[in-house]
Amino acid sequence: IDWVFKQKNTCGPLLCLVRPKSVFIMKFGKDLATSMVSEWAPHYCKYNELKAMLKDISAEPGKAGSDHTPFFLMVEEELQKVNQFYLQTLNETEANLQQVSTESSGLTADDATPPAPPGAAAAGGGQEKSLLRIYRVLGQLQSYVWLNQQAFSKIMKKYDKHMLYRGTANAKSEAFDHRLTAEPFNNNRLDSILQLYSSVRETAGVGSKKRGQGMEMKLIGGSGNPALAEELAARVGVPLTQTEVGFFNDGECQVQIMENVRGADVYIIQPTCPPVNDNLMQLLLLISAARRASAARVTAVVPYYGYARQDRKDRARVPISAADVARMIEAMGVDRVCCVDLHCAQIQGFFGPRTPVDNLFAGPIALTYFKLKGLTNPVVVSPDAGGVTRAKTFLEGLIEKGLDASLAVIIKQRPRPGEVGSMHLVGSVQGCDCIIVDDMIDTAGTLCKAADELKQFGGNRIFAFATHGLFNGPAGDRIEACALEEVVVANTVPVPPQVLTKTKKIRAISVGKLLDGAIRAIHNGESVSALFNDDVAGSLLA
Repeated sequence: IDWVFKQKNTCGPLLCLVRPKSVFIMKFGKDLATSMVSEWAPHYCKYNELKAMLKDISAEPGKAGSDHTPFFLMVEEELQKVNQFYLQTLNETEANLQQVSTESSGLTADDATPPAPPGAAAAGGGQEKSLLRIYRVLGQLQSYVWLNQQAFSKIMKKYDKHMLYRGTANAKSEAFDHRLTAEPFNNNRLDSILQLYSSVRETAGVGSKKRGQGMEMKLIGGSGNPALAEELAARVGVPLTQTEVGFFNDGECQVQIMENVRGADVYIIQPTCPPVNDNLMQLLLLISAARRASAARVTAVVPYYGYARQDRKDRARVPISAADVARMIEAMGVDRVCCVDLHCAQIQGFFGPRTPVDNLFAGPIALTYFKLKGLTNPVVVSPDAGGVTRAKTFLEGLIEKGLDASLAVIIKQRPRPGEVGSMHLVGSVQGCDCIIVDDMIDTAGTLCKAADELKQFGGNRIFAFATHGLFNGPAGDRIEACALEEVVVANTVPVPPQVLTKTKKIRAISVGKLLDGAIRAIHNGESVSALFNDDVAGSLLA
């Protein structure tokens, strides 16, 4: 076990017991360089070289006769290199795993014969060390797959951007993303080897009880946001624990954790986004399954907390649904909850004192993003009187970053519930770049009407930021038709594919580094408070 602690880029089950130095990155090229396994560096996609080549060929976008062949040839060569290394490493890992399996089978077969010699204990320790090495490689491979997939996808999106192909029939990024899913380095063979690892580990008798200085970490991803779960697994360096989620014919949800989690530190990554009731039920059952499987600690990572808008009794004979959901989660036996931008901070108080809640903020990440936009006389706008505190916090963040910003508020008059009548602006936006700040976007009705009103009041560029982009109903059509230039959301909730086909104005920024930092801190027993610092959290833009 000491051997594992001394390795660089350790990605085994005892990962995070030694916290790595924090490196704050704002560009994917640097993110790739610092996140890659140093020994594998030559085998990653040459993202920066492709980016430089792209700048050369796009110096005059659309120029007739410009030769893009070298760029695409290099993309193909890089894909071939990544696939070849992935398959080679996978084959070697599988062979090592088969060897451990053979050795463990031989040991169990001889158990009934003469007593073990003094060196037998060392043999068992050697098996455990071999399995830890294999687990480390599997975690690194999962990170390798995710980083390379992001590199290829981003470089092709940059190609469309530089060639002015975005939103046209000539765009290549969508078809290329589809192709990536069929590439050898994206196949599900890694999942099969992870299953083999679990069975070999059980046969060898290596369990979570032998966990040295800390608990083994397990990451479980529900079906609410699989892309975010995969990103967290890649960033933390721990493979996702295999979980089967299904439904009976009558709609009942059924879950099963396919690996041993006894004595482990389990993190369940599951937002309660649409379909809200299915994802909420899945979260509850996953917590219950982990607890009944004797997990030492269960942390629910809930990037989006559903039912949060029903946080008070504002009419007669209505429930306080946010509190009821908290009681259900707590009743399943969860030890800790980690959320991103709760609709109301007092929801933390709906959980008892034995269940601490970490409410992380995506706002600082968005501040860093908007600072890079070159804003002119920025004005932070609250779309209603209830969001003034949130907008004011965002404003203070812009000012701390050196931007001379101001605040405006839109006051709505509702002739009847659910219908917005007139809007009045408190403040001035004449000739200013406006950022409408809210915590979530549902059908985008209020947001789009506010954007159009700001344009009429003389606003220049109109942006919007909301942590959770639900985009239900006609949201996509409304955003495309209104005065908004760009809508920035966090990836706490997956953006519906049908919405992305209707509008290209939506940009999702990742909270992966933010949640990665929280998971590492919780696992190590360290303070999470550093992530509430605007400078620290703001530098986690990926």
